[in-house]
Amino acid sequence: MTDCSICIKIKSESMQNVIEENKSAIGIASGYFREGHCSVIVKRHIKSISELSTDEYTDIFYIIKRIAKALEYKYDTDKTYLISIGDQVDHFHIHLIPKHKDKCSIGVYCFGKLFEAEGEQKPTLEEQVSLRDKLRNIISSQQ
Repeated sequence: MTDCSICIKIKSESMQNVIEENKSAIGIASGYFREGHCSVIVKRHIKSISELSTDEYTDIFYIIKRIAKALEYKYDTDKTYLISIGDQVDHFHIHLIPKHKDKCSIGVYCFGKLFEAEGEQKPTLEEQVSLRDKLRNIISSQQ
């Protein structure tokens, strides 16, 4: 895709914030939201995790694990948040944000805002089982 800002950056080969790279993905220092914020970007232009090949999945999560371990060591924390939304940039990538001990949980922001906007969903066990069955059927029909 020629007008994708992420594809343009990847092809320019002038990214100076690359932490680690392999044939399918690039891990970069971003720093947008919190200190230590990084991103892992799939090199191929895709919009959703469901489009990843098995090799791409393995490659991207290899980099995610290595950067997450480094973040957890650097910030003395035992958790790194993984977030993939893709509403502003239509190129699949995952944000890695360390859970700083002195900062609020990101879940409070994400789910709090969602509950505020849409109300908390409380599906019954029957509804959960129905969804499970429908998804299992879809998955088995795609094999």
